[in-house]
Formats: sequence, structure tokens, C-alpha cells
Amino acid sequence: MNFSKLDKFMDEMTLRGIPGCELAVSLNRETIYRKSVGYADAAKTRPMSESDISWIFSCSKVITCVAAMRLVEEGKISLDDPVSKYIPEFASLKILDKKTKVLSDATVPMTVEHLFTMTGGMNYNINANTIKEAVTNENITTLDMIKEMAKMPLDFEPGAKYQYSLCHDVLAGVVEVVSGMRFSDYLQKNIFDPLGMVDIGFRPTDAQKTRFCDQFVYSNGTNTVVQRELNNQYALFPNYDSGGAGLFSTVDEYMKFITVLANGGKTLDGYSLLRPETIEMLGKNRLHDNALNNFVNGRLFGYGWGLCGRVHRDPTVSLSKSPVGEFGWDGAAGAFSMVDAKNHIALYFGTNIFNFTYGYYYLHPTIRNMVYEALES
Repeated sequence: MNFSKLDKFMDEMTLRGIPGCELAVSLNRETIYRKSVGYADAAKTRPMSESDISWIFSCSKVITCVAAMRLVEEGKISLDDPVSKYIPEFASLKILDKKTKVLSDATVPMTVEHLFTMTGGMNYNINANTIKEAVTNENITTLDMIKEMAKMPLDFEPGAKYQYSLCHDVLAGVVEVVSGMRFSDYLQKNIFDPLGMVDIGFRPTDAQKTRFCDQFVYSNGTNTVVQRELNNQYALFPNYDSGGAGLFSTVDEYMKFITVLANGGKTLDGYSLLRPETIEMLGKNRLHDNALNNFVNGRLFGYGWGLCGRVHRDPTVSLSKSPVGEFGWDGAAGAFSMVDAKNHIALYFGTNIFNFTYGYYYLHPTIRNMVYEALES
């Protein structure tokens, strides 16, 4: 293994306008690469370090999907089940025609698989009037909010297309109903505690808040950043457990999670996070051709979407050095996670930059390929 090329690439991040970032890679459960560059704060008084905490936004989705797949393994949820079996409010969904503004009844039931695969017809309008009105209720719970989301018109019939949306927030609601536990408690009992994950959750303590990295907005034209207010806009209210984007974590805590997925789904002390055959399912595309066309964009040619995020389908098209079946996802502030269960490799790149098109299109795939190049050298 020769990481000199990757080291140079990481050391040059600040020249690309990246205030600070971290990269961790494990192979066969062993950390083989760990590097922090730049600063955690805009004033450049705190060099990036392993103790830094960030909102991971949509990297939360991988955890939510794994949580739900545990219940699938246990036979408590079926992918074919209608969502209304667990949350009755989803039995009478409406579709809004964007051209005519006419509402009509959905004729296809939204299923649990639609939630996993982002084909439920939902959107990501967290500023919708339904949501704004719901948060005025000071006693609202996560499940209450999910029920309110059922009132929001769909953009198309469930299953017809792929559209990135609040589907995984609803999936967290299904987990609550089936488990009989608050979603955050379910994660704590079944994932965080067994894996020894401490610096992760929905609501940081006062001590953890002092370790948060500043957030920035990137200019893709000038490769410069400006600081923005530190917050998580997807945490719709203080006690909301957003399955789609609600978690904070350190890089190393998240690595504990994806490293287990990359190594058969079991911890060294024998705890089963997921079965190997379930992890294999996570690496398979679940989108039909029409939905696949909706998903593929400039940075994800050769990829599809499965039960846990992107899945690698065709290295000839993607130019990715990772194997078919590699899966994971990224976050609104530039984080990137990868699970390669075939070669037992886990990778996490952490940063805190919004509007980071450059990161998604260029930095993430370059880092991924450099890791494989280093392993081959």
C-alpha cells in the first residue's frame, strides 16, 4: 500500500478552497488511512482533529435503512407492505399535477420498498405549509410529523419514478411503529450501543456542541467559501428524529458503523448488525429503467439506487475502481460514505460545506479511486 499520492491530494485541499476535511479508510476492520487537514473553524484557530463533530445530514440515511432492514430480517416488516399498514394516514394519498394544479387520488399504494428506494412520489419540501403549521404544536412528536407528511400531495404515483425526498424520514416513522420505540432509542439500543458509538445522535450535549465544526457555503466558480450559521435545517423541531438527515457524528464513530457493514455485518464480539445476505441486498440496484433514468446524473453514471443509497452497477460506465455492489451515500454538507463488502473496505470523507457540487462531482470519486490505487500499489 502506497498512500503518497492520496496524501498529496489531501494536503492540497486548502488550495481548492476547502477549509477543513477528514478522511478515514479501513480494510479488514483495521484503519489503514486516517488524515485531517485544514481547520474546523472559520477563524483558523482549531486544526481539524479526530474529536471534531459535524452534522452528517444524509449520511444518516444509511443508518436509517440499516435500522429498518433489521426489522425486515426479523420478519416484522415486508418490503411489499403498504406504508398504511403501519401509518394509516398514508392510505389516502393525493397527487398534485404541477401544470394544472389539480389534485387526484393516488391509485397505487405506497409501499415500504418505495420508501427505501425514494420512489414514493414524495419531495423534499421542508418548507411546505403542512410542515410549518405542524411545528407550531409544542407537543408534536416525530411520528406526529410523519403523519402530517401524509397530507402533502405527491408529485407522481408511487413507484413510477425516483425522486430524492422525505421518504427516509417516513421510513423512520415505520421503524417507530413496528418497534414500539422512539426512533432515536431504537438506534441507540440496536446500533449505537452495540457498536460502541458514543459521539453520534440527534441532539448533542452541551459538551459535544463545543466540538462542532463551523459550516460553510462553497462557490463552485471561484473555489472559495463563506461561513454560514451552524445548524441542521432538517431537524424540523428540537425533538424530531429525522431519519433522512438528522444525525451528528465524528468521522471515527461513523466508521465503526460502516466498517461492520463492510465485514459481514458482525462485530468482533459477535453482535449481528445485519446478516451477510442482507448486506448483499443493499448492494443491488432496485430501480426500474424509468426510475434509473431519473436517478442517474453527472456524478453517478454507472450507479443505481438500492435499499441503502447509491449502488455501483457498471465500472465501465462509472470509471470507478470500486467493485460492483459498492454502496453508500453522501450528505448536504459534503460528507461521503462507502461500503465495499466484497473487499472489506469502508471509507468516510467528512467536511462541512454546502453547495459543494465540486466535491460531489470531482473530489469524492477522485478520493475513492485514489484509495483503490493505493491498495493496488
